[in-house]
Amino acid sequence: MPIDSDPDMPDPACESPGAPETSEAPGGREPRDGTEAAAFRQQQIAEHARYHRVADAAYQAAARQTWATAVPDLRAAWEEHKEKFPERTPPTPRTQPDGGWAADGNRRLTPEQNAEATKACADLRDEADQVTLPAVRRVEEASPGGRLAGLDHMLKGEDRLKEKIAAAMEAPGVTVREAIALVADAVRYTLTYDDAGRYAEGVLADLDGLKAEGFELIKLKNLWHADQYKGVNSQWCRPDTGLRFEMQFHTPESLEAKELTHKAYERIRGQTISSTEKLELEAFQRRVNALVATPPSTDRIKDFPEQDDDRQSHLLRDD
Repeated sequence: MPIDSDPDMPDPACESPGAPETSEAPGGREPRDGTEAAAFRQQQIAEHARYHRVADAAYQAAARQTWATAVPDLRAAWEEHKEKFPERTPPTPRTQPDGGWAADGNRRLTPEQNAEATKACADLRDEADQVTLPAVRRVEEASPGGRLAGLDHMLKGEDRLKEKIAAAMEAPGVTVREAIALVADAVRYTLTYDDAGRYAEGVLADLDGLKAEGFELIKLKNLWHADQYKGVNSQWCRPDTGLRFEMQFHTPESLEAKELTHKAYERIRGQTISSTEKLELEAFQRRVNALVATPPSTDRIKDFPEQDDDRQSHLLRDD
């Protein structure tokens, strides 16, 4: 049955050291004057801040251990699911003898459209390599703890891009260039933060860093509250060319959870599965993500636009 929480997840109240006991002044005496009272108050605030940092660190360390212990069983559960629900292998997208292109689901490009799409994909790769990646690396260098991950998957595969182009061009009058501009994650990056205590600080600083590089924020979703995916996902645009790219912000555990549930997400997204399998896939995603600890202060990371409530849309992850 669906798992929304896990009994082995550490309780911060149990894992944390005792809260500091404070008084108005050392030894319980009254402060001599307002200046001394203010100094004692600042000391109390500092002690409580230190306590919370220690408590958060203890909780995150215990949560990471819980996650590491659970991963083998989660991987085994996914293998069992694949045996129970064998996946149909779709036909490989291919170029036709006439120069056109075809994929599963009757998605096609004419020879002229395919040639233009091939050129558009090459231009996208060049712009990503020469412009966005160097800028993102500068953001990484200035980041308080963020590190780029998964650069081998920076670009969506050409056939997958052509599938999306062909799908977008089913609408009347859409050109190849317009279609590729609609693909939010044709170029994608991920920043991870090993120190969960500085995750929120790092994400906020790196958002500012991306803006300082001249990129325009289109959409941001803080999905740490969600049960099917954990992390922050954002979409950006290079204003002078219209190039769009995706930036995800993760902890090592939330990134591993995303990768572990990616195939489940793809199956759900494919919409060719039975209702029984869909329920099991959603339960599996909940089970995995229930074990991912939420870093402190993630509520400081606000959705953009703030009134957009489409919290579990196509923005959840790349495909």
